[in-house]
Amino acid sequence: MTSATTVSSPSPGRVSGALRRGLGPGAGRALAAGVRQPRTPPPWSPAAVDADLRAALDAFEQQTVDWCEAFEDFDEDVLAEAAAEARVFRRDSGAAVHQLVADLVGQLADWDRALDRLGKTLTAAARARPLPDWAATAARTEEARRRRARQTLLEAIALHHHRGPAPDPRTRHPW
Repeated sequence: MTSATTVSSPSPGRVSGALRRGLGPGAGRALAAGVRQPRTPPPWSPAAVDADLRAALDAFEQQTVDWCEAFEDFDEDVLAEAAAEARVFRRDSGAAVHQLVADLVGQLADWDRALDRLGKTLTAAARARPLPDWAATAARTEEARRRRARQTLLEAIALHHHRGPAPDPRTRHPW
């Protein structure tokens, strides 16, 4: 009888990498169990950057809900209603319209400052990388929403005070 020790391998004829390295039986499973994939991606990975960008855009959208609602159905009729309500309560209708417009201009200014903060937040979240196309498109869409709200306000003021601007020449064309 020989005194050599035998090491059992999980399958006959195959020697595990752990045995080849001289670590002993079961060491391969122990090493594999000790090294696991991280549950969250590292902060520099594209997945983490995308998650940070999406979080910044979601937070911005939550912030803009009230502004979007303020301009959603806004037109010259809202200004006319403010003037009529002021007359009912024997107040200056011009001052009432002015106050409403000033409040809305203030909301546009707040929205613009929030867009500036969004740009800084997205740039920081991108970690010195260019913004992905989807994030840049989402930011441009948010900026376009603010510009649309500003245009809505300007058109409502023009229609209220001057009964409408000159017809838009683009409306005559089928495109």
